[in-house]
Amino acid sequence: MTKAIKLQMTVLGLLLVTTGCASQKPMGQEAGGMGRVDTPIQNVEGLPEWVTQKGAAFSGERKALYGVGSASGVRNPTLRRRAAEGQARNDLASTLNVYVAGLQKQYLAETTAGDLSQTSVEQHIQDTMKQVTEASLVGAEIVEYWEHPLRNEAYALCKLDIDKVIEAMDSYAAADSKFKELDEKMREFVRKNADKAHSELNEELQKKK
Repeated sequence: MTKAIKLQMTVLGLLLVTTGCASQKPMGQEAGGMGRVDTPIQNVEGLPEWVTQKGAAFSGERKALYGVGSASGVRNPTLRRRAAEGQARNDLASTLNVYVAGLQKQYLAETTAGDLSQTSVEQHIQDTMKQVTEASLVGAEIVEYWEHPLRNEAYALCKLDIDKVIEAMDSYAAADSKFKELDEKMREFVRKNADKAHSELNEELQKKK
């Protein structure tokens, strides 16, 4: 075999190796190396459905509000779990604020307060609803926890039964006796409209998806 033929075969071999290596780039690297190379979370095996949902968009016999939180980049497993659960509680608090604000708006639209000024009534209702929100959050609980098998990420699900909101409303007592009658009407309104407000919030969340 001549030197020229050996040289041609060597060059051909190098070209084949180079071509093979180029064709084995990770998925997502074809366009200048800027593409995504990790697995999208929705494609992870064993992914709980709640991880990609939030708010009241859950089915079940008992009406409830939910919050989903996540934490990433935290190496300590205990701190990672605490961070995810804290974010879940914050997410639930945001959902609860929207839910209570809806109740407040509906109640203001139909209530009257006798000789009390409208401004005083509105302020009182706002204060009441704020206290009910804070009291309700005490009854919230972490019901699910999941860690991503491929990445350093954790997810937590926080739940609050609407019954907790009603209980908080029933246990509320105004410091000012002049609002006693108004408070009784408000408690009755919340009991009757809790499910309706939940359904409306759920519809609102579904529209945003």
